[in-house]
Amino acid sequence: MAATLAESAPPEIAHTITLTVLGSGTRVLLPERSMAGYALRCDDHLLLLDCGDGVIRRGLEAGLPLIAVDAILITHLHLDHIADLPPLLWALHGEGKQRQDRPLHLYGPPGLRNFYEGLAVLYGKWIDNIVVPIHVQEVSAQTFQAGPWQVHTLPMNHGVPANGYRLQAGSAVLAYTGDTGPCPEIAKLAAEAEVLIAECSFPNGQGLANHLTAGEVGEIARAANCRRVLLSHLYPESLAAPVVAQCREFFSGEVKLAGDLDRLTL
Repeated sequence: MAATLAESAPPEIAHTITLTVLGSGTRVLLPERSMAGYALRCDDHLLLLDCGDGVIRRGLEAGLPLIAVDAILITHLHLDHIADLPPLLWALHGEGKQRQDRPLHLYGPPGLRNFYEGLAVLYGKWIDNIVVPIHVQEVSAQTFQAGPWQVHTLPMNHGVPANGYRLQAGSAVLAYTGDTGPCPEIAKLAAEAEVLIAECSFPNGQGLANHLTAGEVGEIARAANCRRVLLSHLYPESLAAPVVAQCREFFSGEVKLAGDLDRLTL
């Protein structure tokens, strides 16, 4: 499968692509780390990977036009990955006319549609009758197009419906684990990726079945032959340990600890 995903590339087109970390933290409240979220800007297309608490504020600090976001890919429905989606939808109710009827595409695992429809029940016209067309699509183990991105998704190992994503635009490939424990699907998504955004919840020796340790990330990155690894979703245990060095014990490529508002170019 890794070879299949790596070889199913769209035609190579030159793009200007930046990745901005909007949230490198977890459900633990830390002033310097918002909950999970990342912005991918490819030319004029803006895509969010997860939308946890604090992501809107970080996006504004980064100068991103969040009202113009084209697509949001949710990995799973834990609040540290989706809590800022309702206020973003509410903001679109007031400011969405700027988009000139351009839709917002929401992608996520099974359960996303119920989440959205529940918001509509709770908040009525403030969510369900906004001027922006909202297209909700539940995805799992499939391929779809999100603007310039060809997106592959596979289920992850997190105890609830959860997706990992592989995004490709031209020659640029980025993989994002979301929250997961070890599973073979991660290396399939990350095969030959330029950047792997990997959850690194815990240092070696302190792992849980549904999360990754630094060493496990290193082993996956080596097996997938990634170029760069961005360690994120950092609990205090990881912040207090040499997780970059632990990852490098298994992976010889570039390893970086994610921080809010960090920017990378692909």
